[in-house]
Amino acid sequence: MKTNYRNLTVRVLNLAVQGALVAMFAIPAVAMAEGEDDVAALTNPTNYLEIGVENTSRSSAKFGEYNGLNKKGVDAIGNFGISGGDAYGQGSGTMRWGVTGTDLGTTSRELGATMSNQGTWDLRIKYDELQHNITDTYQTPYQGSMGGNNFVLPTGFGTVANTFTSLTAPQIATIHNVDIDTKRKNTSFSAGYHFNPQWDLKFDFNHLDQSGAKLMGFASDALGGATGERIAILPNPTDYTTDTVNLALNWVGDKRHLTVSYFGSFFKDNYNAVTWTTFAGANVTDSMSTPPSNQFHQFNLTGGFVISSATKLAGGLSYGRNTQNDSFAGTFTTVGALTTVPVLPVNSLNGLVVTTHADLKLTNQTTKDLVLSAGLKYNERDNRTPSNLYRFDDLGTTSQALTGTANQVVFNTPMSHRRTQLELGGDYRIDKRQSLHLGYEYERISRWCNNSVASSALLTSAAAQAYYALGGTGCAQVPENKENKVVMGYRLRANEDVSFNAGYTYSRRKADINSSFYNPMQALSAGFENFGYVAFFDASRKEHHLKAGANWQATEKLELGLNGRYTKDSYDDSTLGVQDGHAASINLDATYAYSENNSVSAYASWQDRERKILSSNLAGSPTNASAIQAAENMWTNDLIDRNDTLGIGAKQKGLMGGRLQLAEDVTYSHSTTSYSTALVAPFTLATCTATSNLSCGSLPDIKSELLQFKFTGSYQVSKPGKVVAGYMYQRLKSNDFFFNAYQTGYTPTGVLPTNQQAPNYSVNALFVAYNYTFR
Repeated sequence: MKTNYRNLTVRVLNLAVQGALVAMFAIPAVAMAEGEDDVAALTNPTNYLEIGVENTSRSSAKFGEYNGLNKKGVDAIGNFGISGGDAYGQGSGTMRWGVTGTDLGTTSRELGATMSNQGTWDLRIKYDELQHNITDTYQTPYQGSMGGNNFVLPTGFGTVANTFTSLTAPQIATIHNVDIDTKRKNTSFSAGYHFNPQWDLKFDFNHLDQSGAKLMGFASDALGGATGERIAILPNPTDYTTDTVNLALNWVGDKRHLTVSYFGSFFKDNYNAVTWTTFAGANVTDSMSTPPSNQFHQFNLTGGFVISSATKLAGGLSYGRNTQNDSFAGTFTTVGALTTVPVLPVNSLNGLVVTTHADLKLTNQTTKDLVLSAGLKYNERDNRTPSNLYRFDDLGTTSQALTGTANQVVFNTPMSHRRTQLELGGDYRIDKRQSLHLGYEYERISRWCNNSVASSALLTSAAAQAYYALGGTGCAQVPENKENKVVMGYRLRANEDVSFNAGYTYSRRKADINSSFYNPMQALSAGFENFGYVAFFDASRKEHHLKAGANWQATEKLELGLNGRYTKDSYDDSTLGVQDGHAASINLDATYAYSENNSVSAYASWQDRERKILSSNLAGSPTNASAIQAAENMWTNDLIDRNDTLGIGAKQKGLMGGRLQLAEDVTYSHSTTSYSTALVAPFTLATCTATSNLSCGSLPDIKSELLQFKFTGSYQVSKPGKVVAGYMYQRLKSNDFFFNAYQTGYTPTGVLPTNQQAPNYSVNALFVAYNYTFR
């Protein structure tokens, strides 16, 4: 049977000119002619220019979350790469230069230029942008620019009743859409100079501008009373600049090397606070501070020494200082009965954190089959920020003054930690097909607070004086962790076609619990944890981790791969909190090259994760800070995540006399999160019908389903030029009951609705571009 290649060409080109695909699939085609010599490619670099258009069928912030294609319509495709200099070709010089540009038609664009004189100096400059499109379904009655720091209600909006569950019709009419996104613009410059073969100097500078906003809840203090707190979800601005500097002097000797370097980071928030009009109780202006500006300076010394042909030693030291001294966005004054306790006792935090680091690693090639290593690491984060007594207004009370009960004053607690790690390892080659790895790791973490307040005499409540733990380890629930870990790995190459690897890790973490722990950053009755509860990331834990994988070259045309992982965590010493959890994954892939120019591949993955919690219905307080809770207060919670992915792809080369290349890919992914709560019998404090106390049973599953089809092709119209075209379809279906609470008429009492929706979209995208290569 004859194939009408001319008609096939027409169909492919017709598809290409219908529109444009996503920029990330219009990858610059820098490919050289088949069989071209690699050496020639290095001595005569291939330059390219690529221009085209792409079209997106509909607007979707989620589809265009990072690729810049969040809006319906046509965008330009622009990519290029040009190199030159007398070091290329048959030139006798040492100068090289190059300029590149990628995705110039989108908000993910990138530009760069390099110049170097081989062996003497080099320069590099780069600029890139990235826009993170967060949501396009957010709605608000507030007026104010996204990325600004002032939000006001429209004239005549009024207030919302204390017990509101919905807005009035005139208030609803003021609600409007606001797209929420953040933008990053990054400019970098680097330079290097080689004094001689032993000494060189490197300099890197990076300037990062961040703009836009992220949604955040802003609590009102205007209403007062037991139901005083009201929440407005507003765009919290991200108007930041960050400059980083890295300067390094490097020396390389015959058997040793040394680097002395400095790293500096300078973060500035161009706002000091966000102001907004409250919508409940009264229309007044509230404010909330934004992240404070800060600086970080670090000095580093690293090096290595070849002791002998078999033994090497490497290590490093560093010292850093992180400071933050922005003025508080509040009032420096004294208020209420305790005139010795001001709202703000100082004008600024005067924050200081000192970090120190040291590491040393010794490696020995004991025999030709055995390599031994030993390493030691030390890290300390010493928080030297002063500790002071701060007053705050409790949103659940009408009182604006201190009452002496200490439930409206707190200490800031500068927590520090020290981490020491020891690593021992050995790699043994059993024979030419087998190797074994054994390792042992030990880690110790200590935590403490540098409280500068020597006593609690400022508090008039005797109970408060007793409960505030000042100095020592009182602010740390787990003053110390110790963890021992054993690591084993095995590799086998059974023959030229089959390889296998397996590994097992066992770790045991032991937590020392401070039973009198009290958090002085919380109010008097809220600073206690329920007895027996420890946060899972600090709690004692046993962990088993198993992994295995195999690759099989079944035939010259068929290759198979299979690997899996399983992790089991048990928190046997935690009476309350996370009890256990596991995570598992299996991945399978296969590639079949049914001819020299044609292949098909398939892949599948399965992931499962689960964790179980046991907790209490009672809040921490002095009465339950030292006794196990009774069963009638207990409830359990299970969280399960599952994800399945299937995919198949194919490639065809050499069509139409070698001019046409095609590629296809289909991917399907399904994710489910299940969340269920049950009472531990005999639970008597509340029932499942008492929804004001707790919820029981299984909540609706959170689901997402993603289907994607991609088709790309290129046609070589001439030796230097080709047409690249493609099509992509992507559909996302998701549901999450979390978004129900954002809807008008269904929000929790005290939350202003935003009507945000779970992301769902169905998008078609096409592209066509012309790629021209030259030298």
